[in-house]
Amino acid sequence: MPLTATAPNHFKYALAKKMVDLFADTIRAILVRNGFVFNKDNHAVLANLKGYLAAQTISINGSFEIDDAGSGFLAAGFVPGNSIEMSGWTNEGNNTTKVVNTVTAGKITVTDTTGLVTEAAGNMITISGEDELPAGNGYLEYGVEVTGKSVTENDADDRMEFACANIDFSASGGSVGPTPGAILYDDTVAEKTILGYLDFDGNQTIADGNKLRLQNVRIRIS
Repeated sequence: MPLTATAPNHFKYALAKKMVDLFADTIRAILVRNGFVFNKDNHAVLANLKGYLAAQTISINGSFEIDDAGSGFLAAGFVPGNSIEMSGWTNEGNNTTKVVNTVTAGKITVTDTTGLVTEAAGNMITISGEDELPAGNGYLEYGVEVTGKSVTENDADDRMEFACANIDFSASGGSVGPTPGAILYDDTVAEKTILGYLDFDGNQTIADGNKLRLQNVRIRIS
């Protein structure tokens, strides 16, 4: 299975600021949900996949936009394309999962407003990003730790190269997926910097008792 790899722009910044140490830091790999689309500008840190906000200042207006009088959406990490799960609303139709279309500090619009109804602020509303594949059947939240890391200087090709051992995701008790790709991120840095996205060129499902193996994973900077 050929992979297409994309590094977020923020990763380059984090390297320049000496925030990330590819050899010494703990690197983890996670699988993303069906329908996920990576954006090298928006997906900078883990919170951009797993944003979280709980507040009593959140409401749904007459245009079925989600408002936050506390202006906390951007600080919580939400970005366009997030799958978000909402709970705490009095109107059960609002306790649902939607995909973010646009986001500012105080407003989220979603791609499909079906089922949403107007509701004033007051309840403790929880909104959480759900772009990682759900845990279960052998897949654990926050995925797997990358092992066998090395960083080498390649003078022949004029580049630095990060390499690691095979990355395995196993299914047990049922299938895992479908998933269109994997994210590598730095688990040591406080912001959990995303290092790159490995696109599987189509959804992959791991059958019960089998594994998905990512081989020859490399990060090259020239």
